[in-house]
Amino acid sequence: MPAIRRDFHDVLAPIVYLDSTVAIAAEDNHERFHAECDAFRQRIESRTILPVVSDFVYNEVAFHHIKSALADEGRRQGKSWMWVKRNMTHIFDAAMINVQTSRATLERMTLKLSITDSVIVRAFQLMQDFHLLPTDAFHIATALESNVNVFATLDKDFLVVDGIIIYTCVP
Repeated sequence: MPAIRRDFHDVLAPIVYLDSTVAIAAEDNHERFHAECDAFRQRIESRTILPVVSDFVYNEVAFHHIKSALADEGRRQGKSWMWVKRNMTHIFDAAMINVQTSRATLERMTLKLSITDSVIVRAFQLMQDFHLLPTDAFHIATALESNVNVFATLDKDFLVVDGIIIYTCVP
């Protein structure tokens, strides 16, 4: 049986794993579902809900901020984002302000779950069983190994996984 799908406006579970797609969209007002994800994050903060994340969320949020800044400058310069990274380090440094702000927000509002050896084993099994991409599998495995089966995500690939509950605003 595939995941149970819930809307961002449904009754909230007491513990919710915030996938990086929601964390990024909640912060970045250029993201398609920014308003919905920001409202969902505010809703969680205003209640006694425990939002949890993993190192993967920190990684993906940081990468989003850095690559977005580098790509924006690359478009202005007519260069690749990697060229900007190598040759215009001040752009990277400026992006780190947003990275640190996001880090502080995550540290303030979430509990970070550990990635253990059992998470690695489970992630590879999830990849095989549900044809998940590695990072998706690691998000899910990290939560499941901590007995968290409720996720907030914009990633429809999560919906194929048995035994989990998904909060989303994606049609």
